[in-house]
Amino acid sequence: IRLLEDELAQMKTMLASMMAANQPKETISIQDALRRQDVREGLCADFAGKVPIADVNMDSLDPRASSVLASYLSRVMKFAEGLQPGARSARVFAFIGTTGVGKTTTLAKVAAHFVLEKSLRGALITADTYRISAVEQLKKYAEILGLPVEVVYSAADLKKSIARHRSKDFILVDTAGRSQYNEFQMDELKDFLAAHPRMEKHLVVSATTKEQDAAQIIERFAPCHPDRIIFTKTDETQTVGMVLNLLADHSLPLSFLSNGQSVPDDIIPATAERLAELLLRE
Repeated sequence: IRLLEDELAQMKTMLASMMAANQPKETISIQDALRRQDVREGLCADFAGKVPIADVNMDSLDPRASSVLASYLSRVMKFAEGLQPGARSARVFAFIGTTGVGKTTTLAKVAAHFVLEKSLRGALITADTYRISAVEQLKKYAEILGLPVEVVYSAADLKKSIARHRSKDFILVDTAGRSQYNEFQMDELKDFLAAHPRMEKHLVVSATTKEQDAAQIIERFAPCHPDRIIFTKTDETQTVGMVLNLLADHSLPLSFLSNGQSVPDDIIPATAERLAELLLRE
């Protein structure tokens, strides 16, 4: 059955290529749009094999194109659609990643969403003591949102801080940027995150990162057991195909797409539909 399915997919791909040759030159098909977004050729072929043949060469500007692509995306990768607060006690979320990817700004956007749109009670914790500006930045956000903020220096401090705010709806933890090449820093981060066994860890990666480097970041941060992944700075690159390339057939769900510096506006909970819209943008 698997061999027959593979052969059928190959035939569909070949037929789609023949049909594409007869398309008007000004038409950009969904498959062409994916190539323009630097989606790897194997996935473009996989798309052609899994999507109904009538839809493979659909014009990317067709109103139906987004839903066609979204249907494919939902089959090959996972989506978490943002963060959900705790029902009975504070749910703890940590933001981890390399330096300069926007962890603190992303945390502030999520905090603003919880407070301003859902009227939830929470607390902010930062372990980013390497950058004084990061602490001050988070304190300013906390002041605006009316949230308590604590600075911690160790896993023991973090454990105590979480315990103090366990009656809240959410706790957001900011961490210092770590180099994926520095094993000492990675071990230190792993030990720090072990302070709370039910902490939901979000790996933050910039969409402007080279795909090879992003793949290595995911691999090197794997010992920290990230539960979700967030891609930031999608507005600073013309191509976001890397997101699909990295997460297709990957167990790590996509939780957010960040598209600017504005707090709290420039962040969207990740769904197949929203990623499809990004991949089809001109």
